Amino acid sequence: MFLKILDSIKSNLTQQNSEPTDQKGLALAILFVQLAKIDNDFSTEEHQLIIKILQDRYSIDKTEATKMIQEAETVEQETSDTVQITKEIKGIIPYEERLEIIRDLWQIIMVDQERSNEENNFMRLIVKLLGVSDKLNAQIRMDVIKSNRDNTNSDGKNS
Repeated sequence: MFLKILDSIKSNLTQQNSEPTDQKGLALAILFVQLAKIDNDFSTEEHQLIIKILQDRYSIDKTEATKMIQEAETVEQETSDTVQITKEIKGIIPYEERLEIIRDLWQIIMVDQERSNEENNFMRLIVKLLGVSDKLNAQIRMDVIKSNRDNTNSDGKNS
């Protein structure tokens, strides 16, 4: 199963004459898409946030980010082996950057201000597989929730 994922990622990269950053981006996009679909509701807000995260992280334009998400969705449909995808991420992304990935994942979850049981369970698995402590994950989650709450209040939505 892992070889199928890795081959798919590598063949996409070879066909596009892509750089190693693209490999990281596609692996992350697959993980982001899995998370967004875990509750059977890949919302427009989640899709737009994933585009923004990919744009910011990899300095790409919206078209490139959208294409990366489409590729991720194709790979994700072929296999949903989260363990192997996170193993690939862990192998190519340093620990400090993985903490930012955890933050990104929590932002995707909280974009709609709600957490489902499926999302919580998925995050427990991802955090463990990426080698991040439960304590640090909880701190990141609370920071994201607080930031979302502060942004919502400053926007006047819930004042």
